[in-house]
Amino acid sequence: MILKQFIELQSFLETPKNIVIIGHRNPDGDAMGATLGLCHYLKKKGHNPTVVVPNEYPKFLHWLPGSENTYRFDWQNSQSQRAINASDIIFLLDFNALHRVGHDMQNTLESYQKDFVLIDHHQQPDEFSYMYSDTEMCSTCQMVYHFIEKMGDIDLLDSDIATCLYTGIMTDTGSFRFRSTTSLTHRVIA
Repeated sequence: MILKQFIELQSFLETPKNIVIIGHRNPDGDAMGATLGLCHYLKKKGHNPTVVVPNEYPKFLHWLPGSENTYRFDWQNSQSQRAINASDIIFLLDFNALHRVGHDMQNTLESYQKDFVLIDHHQQPDEFSYMYSDTEMCSTCQMVYHFIEKMGDIDLLDSDIATCLYTGIMTDTGSFRFRSTTSLTHRVIA
């Protein structure tokens, strides 16, 4: 994210907002960890965040803190639509283009008239109002950690946020075996 964009977003987030956080269709550990970790952080900042997942996520991730409070767009469509329409801004995490959420949800998001914030590590992202895109990062969860750090709020990290972010980093690095794992990754998870 360029400095001007970051300063604008930081200023926008100084007062409580209704925020929707969305991960990709068929969410994995990184998508769920990033959305839930960011949700916990934004709650601590006084915002009203809602996680909307496009469809069911694996049962082995249902233990993540906050997972019981998510909306499934494919199953809880009216609640999901209400949250999206009432939001002041939408965070898009762990995907690079709106088609990654499925056709119906894509149509809803394309009609949304406010700003999007993209935080993602995949190549060739679409353009959004605010973008933090880094293909060198091992996971979106690591990027959420750096976003919180850049916001000056590292002291707000708690066990719920850390658990969510650790889960996504661990799954997207193949338990820290993939080449994308760096010394910075290890410092973040420590």
